[in-house]
Amino acid sequence: MSTTIIFLLVLTVLVFVHELGHFLAARMFGIRVDEFAIGFPPRIASWMWGKTRYAINLLPLGGYVRIYGENSEDERTPDNMLAKPKWQQVVVLVAGVTFNIIFAWLLLSASLFIGSKASVDAMPAAIVKNPILTVVMVTPGSPAEKAGLKSGDEILSIANSKTVLASTSLSVVGAQSIIAGAPDKVQLTVKQFKEKTGEKEYSVNAITIIPQDGIVSGKKAVGISMDMVAEVKAGFFDSLYYGARQTYYLTSNVATGLYSFLGSAIMGKASLGQVSGPVGIAGAVGESAKVGFSSLLVIAAVISANLAVLNLAPFPALDGGRVVIVAIEAIIRRELNQKVIQWVNGIGFLLLIALMLIVTVKDIWALF
Repeated sequence: MSTTIIFLLVLTVLVFVHELGHFLAARMFGIRVDEFAIGFPPRIASWMWGKTRYAINLLPLGGYVRIYGENSEDERTPDNMLAKPKWQQVVVLVAGVTFNIIFAWLLLSASLFIGSKASVDAMPAAIVKNPILTVVMVTPGSPAEKAGLKSGDEILSIANSKTVLASTSLSVVGAQSIIAGAPDKVQLTVKQFKEKTGEKEYSVNAITIIPQDGIVSGKKAVGISMDMVAEVKAGFFDSLYYGARQTYYLTSNVATGLYSFLGSAIMGKASLGQVSGPVGIAGAVGESAKVGFSSLLVIAAVISANLAVLNLAPFPALDGGRVVIVAIEAIIRRELNQKVIQWVNGIGFLLLIALMLIVTVKDIWALF
């Protein structure tokens, strides 16, 4: 199955889960839902069930729900969302995020039950086998990328002109120290897997990189994130428990990274190299699918957690921005002008689309 098809399937499932959260929360509080659609128009098929139209659309780029009350011209009836208590409105708005986090937990739990690779930090020693220092991310345009390092490469040894770390002495902190303290260059021995065949075929290569200042504040770096990654497999109940732990670590790291990026953007110090759009994400999904189904579950969980955290950002058009509006209305004890809110959300949506297009162009440019 091609990378594009796999990516669209994963995206459709994740958006369906998100919108299902909004839908079920709205129905729980007696709020009318006019439409629940998968994909974007033109419409392929639709049917009415109760007061809701369910639709399958042609463009497989996500989906949406139309909740009664989101349009400022909707009549203020008892089943209008704006007629409900503020706390119920907030629950409906955050339900999509909640479902994405729960889904990430289920995906990670399933990967542990099947057997997968995971960070040693989130796992007990009892279910960990063969921990290996692994490259988990390579910054686009960095010295590491130019030298040929890729996500998933296993580091067998690392050295500068003063120190050598190999075999059981390898650790994330130790490797970072080697890189930061290198007088000139760093030499790595890495196991690199074949792109087309996954883990069954690999080569061991020697790679030389010259660390640079400016990639990480205050010290030299080469542009990689590393982690001790091990083979893990757990029973049914243990997989649910450790899947929850992984979800917590994952969501916390995603939130820290996102809000660090937003802080840098406000200060004018952010780089688009820190962000991936649909093309970059599709590539990650495709690479994970090549390794195996369990790895695909993990990357889908990562994307689901990213969707959750991003949607909670207090930005117009996102769920977090809409929660801020409800909170303001609760504090001032009156509704804001709904037409103004629609205009603000519309502008926010256009800005998000513009950012996505810019990042997509950046991702495509990086391919060449």
